[in-house]
Amino acid sequence: MSAQPRKPVSPARALLLLVAAFSLQGCLLVAAAVPLAAGGAIAGNAVFGERTAQAIAEGTEIDPDTIGERSFGEYALLPTGVLPAPVSSAPISGSYAALRSFVSSGLIGMTVDEAAGEAGSADAVTRSALLDDPAALEPVRAPCDADIPVVLIDLDPADGLMPLQNAAIANSSLVTVVEGFRLQGIAIAWITDREPTDAAAIRRILLESYLDPTGRDPLFVQRYPGETKQERRQALLETHCVLAIAGDERADFDDLYTYIRDQSFATGLEPMIGEGWFLIPTPLN
Repeated sequence: MSAQPRKPVSPARALLLLVAAFSLQGCLLVAAAVPLAAGGAIAGNAVFGERTAQAIAEGTEIDPDTIGERSFGEYALLPTGVLPAPVSSAPISGSYAALRSFVSSGLIGMTVDEAAGEAGSADAVTRSALLDDPAALEPVRAPCDADIPVVLIDLDPADGLMPLQNAAIANSSLVTVVEGFRLQGIAIAWITDREPTDAAAIRRILLESYLDPTGRDPLFVQRYPGETKQERRQALLETHCVLAIAGDERADFDDLYTYIRDQSFATGLEPMIGEGWFLIPTPLN
């Protein structure tokens, strides 16, 4: 499968369409307009893969300009033979077991869809964990154009930012799960509203907690004030197939939960829980 840049949409038109869609559903947006800074999430990247390259290089000595479209997988995924030895054998249950089962099945589905696509089947479409049209408030997942599988994990606790203390401890079950994903050839990406100046500290915490023993996982920090997590999720979807998103609140899955006053309007999205969206304990304590 080959990734194609999305056709830009003007921020003004995108905002108008989004507000209109919510209004038709009877939803009331929060007083502040949905942020569409720097072209907005709907417009996509000006340069294909630029934001993901920045995320891979964030907090490291890697020059993002050396990371091209064809090398995303080389940076994010190491061959099985050179991966660090597993450090956790914690029992997996509850949401972690559901996450592992869903992602493993999704990886098999990607292989089947790719084979069907090569055979000329028009129905061969792998679906991501991002909504195809958030304003519609329907559990229809956006298609994957890229062929590098990834799981996106939100590091921030509800209404806060991830801790930067040296004593931050990772959930052992999560360590076991992400180790297993890497062995299956599935990349892990992390997202937080911490700033780029915190990136090196975040890398150290992920390394010391064994959540990222490779030091190569894409790390999506907030690179400028107002850069939404939705923009970063969309940027990752340009270069990877986002099989699942894990976080400790629904706003970790889509920013629409931040902009609607009455959360009951989003009840139609509840089928996404356990089917692409996974509520897990905060990754770091």
